[in-house]
Amino acid sequence: MLALRLLSEGREGPNMELLWLLYIGMAFFFSMIIAGWRASSRKQEQPEVQHEAKKSAKKNAAKPKISRK
Repeated sequence: MLALRLLSEGREGPNMELLWLLYIGMAFFFSMIIAGWRASSRKQEQPEVQHEAKKSAKKNAAKPKISRK
């Protein structure tokens, strides 16, 4: 209602020339809220995690490196 009051021109009443712009802005705003809500509620597939890095780290830890100088 504040937006409609801001569009008014004093005693002449509300200026309805820009009302279509207000409705388009409100429709865009609410459509972005709905699109964001749907995107966030969608269940995401998580890729399988491979543990190759941990296995190779354990192999390297089992073989201590001895440097002879």
